[in-house]
Amino acid sequence: MHKHRSFVAASVIAGSFALLGCGSSTSSSMMPSQADLVALSGGNRFTFIRSADAFVQGSLTVTGVNGSLIGVDVRPANRLLYGLTDTSILYTINLQTSAATVASTLSAPFTAGMLSGMDFNPVPDRLRLVGANGQNFRINVDTGEVIQDRPLAFGPMELRGSQPAITAAAYTNNVAGAQSTRLLNIDGQRNLLVLQNPPNDGVQVPIGPLGVNFGPMGGFDIRTADGVDTGFAIGGSTLYRIDLNTGRATSLGTLPGGPFFGLAAL
Repeated sequence: MHKHRSFVAASVIAGSFALLGCGSSTSSSMMPSQADLVALSGGNRFTFIRSADAFVQGSLTVTGVNGSLIGVDVRPANRLLYGLTDTSILYTINLQTSAATVASTLSAPFTAGMLSGMDFNPVPDRLRLVGANGQNFRINVDTGEVIQDRPLAFGPMELRGSQPAITAAAYTNNVAGAQSTRLLNIDGQRNLLVLQNPPNDGVQVPIGPLGVNFGPMGGFDIRTADGVDTGFAIGGSTLYRIDLNTGRATSLGTLPGGPFFGLAAL
């Protein structure tokens, strides 16, 4: 994603909206101007976060969805915010109105629920879904067509014979028109950052321990600005910055409204 401090207009019909300049932590039907992260929790609830100081600036409840949202991400190609429900329906979500609009229905069911990761690959403009149950999907979000890639597994030299428990995912260099990228995942059971390489083969290569008890569910995203990737993750109610080279997680603060299981950089 093109993750600058400018803010996404996540609507099918609206490409931009006025920034509000709101700095309170009260609920709002509009995204506060300084929020650069959105976290997903139960009841289809979004919490807007200013990452610089882990300050909650507002929240809203998404309307018009069939089922419960299990993941969110911004698509680099059009800067819209997409959400996936446990009924395998993809939506675009308008942060002005909180309304969701159906984008497509997956041609194969994704059954990992909240124990999953969701992120757009900026190179082919396809959505990647991975789950603690081993599912590994590539999706054309315009049609819902699913390519079911090889199930997730550790490589022959890494934790061979054990099953990954992938609960969050993010691509590097996540800007429109990117020529290269890497898929990084969080194994919530092992508190481990891993590289999925090759992505279509589902091979998990450990990068390093998070150094925290991340928890079984969480969210992970990468902001790319001026060629620099910055990783953020949320586990339970704690927001972290992730060192993408070592896996080390640094707490930025504890947030109200959790536990959270999805995260998108805006």
